[in-house]
Amino acid sequence: MGGAAFPPCCLFGLRGPSPGTCRPLVRAGSWCPHGSLQGLPWWSSESDSALPTQGVRVLVRELRSHMQHGRAKKKKKKKKTQTKMAASRSAHAEDYSPRTCASSALAPTVSHSRPPPPPETLQDPQIIARVSIDNRTRALVQALRRTTDPRLCINRVEELTFHLLEFPEGKGVAVKERIIPYLLRLRQAKDETLQAAVREILALIGYVDPVKGRGIRILTIDGGGTRGVVALQTLRKLVELTQKPIHQLFDYICGVSTGAILAFMLGLFHMPLDECEELYRKLGSDVFSQNVIVGTVKMSWSHAFYDSQTWENILKDRMGSSLMIETARNPMCPKVAAVSTIVNRGITPKAFVFRNYGHFPGVNSHYLGGCQYKLWQAIRASSAAPGYFAEYVLGNDLHQDGGLLLNNPSALAIHECKCLWPDVPLECIVSLGTGRYESDVRNTATHTSLKTKLSNVINSATDTEEVHVMLDGLLPPDTYFRFNPVICENIPLDESRNEKLDQLQLEGLKYIERNEEKMKKLAKILSQEKTTLQKINDWIKLKTDMYEGLPFFSKL
Repeated sequence: MGGAAFPPCCLFGLRGPSPGTCRPLVRAGSWCPHGSLQGLPWWSSESDSALPTQGVRVLVRELRSHMQHGRAKKKKKKKKTQTKMAASRSAHAEDYSPRTCASSALAPTVSHSRPPPPPETLQDPQIIARVSIDNRTRALVQALRRTTDPRLCINRVEELTFHLLEFPEGKGVAVKERIIPYLLRLRQAKDETLQAAVREILALIGYVDPVKGRGIRILTIDGGGTRGVVALQTLRKLVELTQKPIHQLFDYICGVSTGAILAFMLGLFHMPLDECEELYRKLGSDVFSQNVIVGTVKMSWSHAFYDSQTWENILKDRMGSSLMIETARNPMCPKVAAVSTIVNRGITPKAFVFRNYGHFPGVNSHYLGGCQYKLWQAIRASSAAPGYFAEYVLGNDLHQDGGLLLNNPSALAIHECKCLWPDVPLECIVSLGTGRYESDVRNTATHTSLKTKLSNVINSATDTEEVHVMLDGLLPPDTYFRFNPVICENIPLDESRNEKLDQLQLEGLKYIERNEEKMKKLAKILSQEKTTLQKINDWIKLKTDMYEGLPFFSKL
């Protein structure tokens, strides 16, 4: 009503007897429908005495009262909205102000207690959440950069690490805030605890140090249960020839199932090979000792012959509660990965990589994965072989043995390394098998049983030699080295008898003797040091990264 262009006498057909009688009812500056421009507004109380009839006077008073009530209500609503918006802005500023973040310990999760925005400012919740994460990331970075006390600096680094573990999408914001140059300079501090915390967050963000040799050196270990003792013999000979432990020889170590156990023992825990073999045999006797009747009953209701809970307890006891990314605190640890298979994402199974590193923002690996999981969880998921152990539920994913999809993880390891060091050539890749059995016996059967058909499907899925043939044909000479002896007996994955394990060990040693020249060639490559030019380039790159690409000689 407040915006009507005509007086109520015209709207309701209550015109006066002459044009003059409409004068008090016309808006100021508007044309009366009777044709004359009048001066007083019809809503003014001064015009009451000039209204023509009592009915018109009542009508105008009612309209005037209605308009005044509407204006008051609108004004009250506007004031309430402004109060809410002011409170929201104040709470938002308090949550993310650098002063607040610098003076309080921030939890790794984002929880906001500010009131909801008014209806006029409602947005997509995903957009609001993303903005909140970005703002929190900036606040944490700014709080870290302002900190001068070493002990408080450690807390600030760990707060940012927890935040990025929970919200990996914040890594891009942290990089834009130039966190990497600051962390690299911070890594020069004498405090070892601070250095370790900085190494962890750099690995999480995806920053990598130069490789150990003239190019990327990769070690991959196939799955195969207790037959992993075969791979240990190859590694023992390699250490003997190079006089260096395994974790110092390779930049990237990747394993599947039993290969993942070896990768963790050698790459993360730096265990001597003799201790590895002793522990390996003990694990076999502790885990693969099951009464046949009990195992058959378990198989009927859990699809697992062995006690999965016992296996989990052993892993927890041996590996503790450390996260994968926490191993990056040790400067001697290479990049290490374990591979499992996710079977509940879509129709086809998908490989999943448990990493002790993250990828740089903008770098997308072809494979799913993460570094926020515990060490024992990675092994439990990677070794969940159907029929042997129950599948493992981790979050919303259902994990089974990585060998179902990639029993030879060499191609996956190459892809991951190219994501980490895109401009560095591949120096060598060492692929270790756990022995293969090839029978020359032929039969004249014209059909096969259902058990044989299923066995053929499993053997095809877990085959490792097809990947070997492909890589051997694609990679340059003296780059790819595969060691996988032919064994004289088809020994199962759960073999725990010492005499059978001794037999496997002997066959592995004989295979190494037959391939001694190949081993010496590999040892020579792994023993090569970087050229002087490579060392200078690495130093220049480090200083450039530390000082944001600016001339750094004046800052040294």
